[in-house]
Amino acid sequence: MGDMMARTAGLRRPGAAALDLAYVAAGYTDGFFELGLHPWDVAAGSLLITEAGGLVGNFSGDANFLEQKECMAANPRIYGQMVALLGKYSKFAGAGDKVAVRAAVAEMAKASPPVEVIEDSTPANAASDAPF
Repeated sequence: MGDMMARTAGLRRPGAAALDLAYVAAGYTDGFFELGLHPWDVAAGSLLITEAGGLVGNFSGDANFLEQKECMAANPRIYGQMVALLGKYSKFAGAGDKVAVRAAVAEMAKASPPVEVIEDSTPANAASDAPF
């Protein structure tokens, strides 16, 4: 998301993937991408997009995306730019792209401060001063 956020006016996630894809087909949004989707999440929306003249595929731009659990869709003007940004994150990307992603993730991990986890010791059934 960081790569995409740096190059867009903003990212939105209104809800269901089918709704997001319908927004792309209608022209309300320019593009969509998500991992972990099942065929029933994207089948109808991908039909809407292709009928409206848009493009749908996996992050590498391959049209065989239904069973691959990664979906990217956009109008033709944006689609190629999204493939250039997201292609390296595809599980179907080439070995060189995957090495670059691993190196970037390792570099970010070195630069990020450690996260402190604080555990709440209040029992879940403890009485509260609240009147409800």
